[in-house]
Amino acid sequence: MDLSNPLKAAELLFSFARTHHNYSEYEFNSLVSEALLDLKKDTADPSWIRRFRALAPNMIVTTNWDNVLENIFDGLANVVVRKDSCPKVTSNGKNIFKIHGDLGRPDSIVVTQSQYFSFQREDTYLNRKIYTLFSEASPIFIGYSLTDPNIGFLYDEVYADLGEEKPPAFMIVYPSVSDNVLEESRLLFQDKNIFIIKAEIGEFLEDLAKEYTEYKKSNKRFLIQYKNIEKRLRELSTKIVENKPITNEDILNSFNNKESRDQAISALVEILSYPVLYKEFGGELLQPENRMSYREIDQFIQAVVTISNKSHYPSEEVRDQFHMSVLKACSKTDGVWDFYTASKPFMNILRISPFPDSPVFEPRILHIIDILRWSAPSERGKCWSTWRTFCDYLEWLSNSDIDAMLKHLEADDKRNMRSSDIRWLEKLKTSKHCSEDLKLRIDELIKT
Repeated sequence: MDLSNPLKAAELLFSFARTHHNYSEYEFNSLVSEALLDLKKDTADPSWIRRFRALAPNMIVTTNWDNVLENIFDGLANVVVRKDSCPKVTSNGKNIFKIHGDLGRPDSIVVTQSQYFSFQREDTYLNRKIYTLFSEASPIFIGYSLTDPNIGFLYDEVYADLGEEKPPAFMIVYPSVSDNVLEESRLLFQDKNIFIIKAEIGEFLEDLAKEYTEYKKSNKRFLIQYKNIEKRLRELSTKIVENKPITNEDILNSFNNKESRDQAISALVEILSYPVLYKEFGGELLQPENRMSYREIDQFIQAVVTISNKSHYPSEEVRDQFHMSVLKACSKTDGVWDFYTASKPFMNILRISPFPDSPVFEPRILHIIDILRWSAPSERGKCWSTWRTFCDYLEWLSNSDIDAMLKHLEADDKRNMRSSDIRWLEKLKTSKHCSEDLKLRIDELIKT
């Protein structure tokens, strides 16, 4: 039997089984499934799996029958198998498309040559979904042989329809492939807009991770990601640069639906996190700290708060990134401790409201206490403007904030408490968020 063509060899085996043992197609496929499952061995994950998890797209197409991909993603990926009667694709996580079936469902697997031809003729939801993916994205083929007959069926159909308008594809092949086969394949696949990369998978993923990290930080990626709202971002940034008045109504009218507001929040948070992006919109950064002015920071923060109050944050990740960027810009720079500039950054630290389990929560609380110890009304060596800010925006401190501030002073047998804390603790008692229990704790600290 010629094993160089596995589909034909399987076809001959099935023909023998059907003729001599009266096997149905399902029974033959079941026998193949059982044999492969019996041969399966547990092996250690290769070193590149971690990077594969991090870089893998949300849509993964495989011709493999096994459950290796499901195991890689800890069984959390959504799996769509050939011949599914009601396939469902999730938009909130990974999808694995098993176009040649699954070992656990013998009726779905493509084993023989005739089954492969039948698969090629199928007009299924799965095929149409993959066709769309190949039409709109640049697929990366990993783990295929250059001589695999399955490599280009759906891709060829897309390329036949779209030609050079179709995004390019990339194929990663092992370094062991012969130079002759590699060169022939390059000539063949380049005509189909497929480019071959000769590399070990781990090395390829490592290089890809480095490139992706640089790309994420780049202005080019930012402008591509927010292309749909770029004009509106530029209009807002120009007003900030020129210090023109911006009302909350102006901001909400500019980003007037949920989708544009989600994008706007994410984009503005990125600008706050990476101020170098601000230069792309005509802004200038102050040296040597390479930051925006506190006025400009305040206006960007106001825009984020205005939009999020109307439509909420697009995700907890973006919310946390926003809080981190505010904490960095408004507590880690020299102007925070300048008598003439300290008011705005302190106001913005009070303005954000991270949850107690946020990594920003405790550092923010400690910074607020440090600022309050430096603040007082008309007292030499103390900052009057931050005291006024504390009094004006006292209600921005939540019950959880006040509780955390008191816990810090109560720690280590109340040794963190200072006599200079009495002034702001007395003021804290006037907040509507200061419960009776919190007031009793404040009185106990003051007595101490």
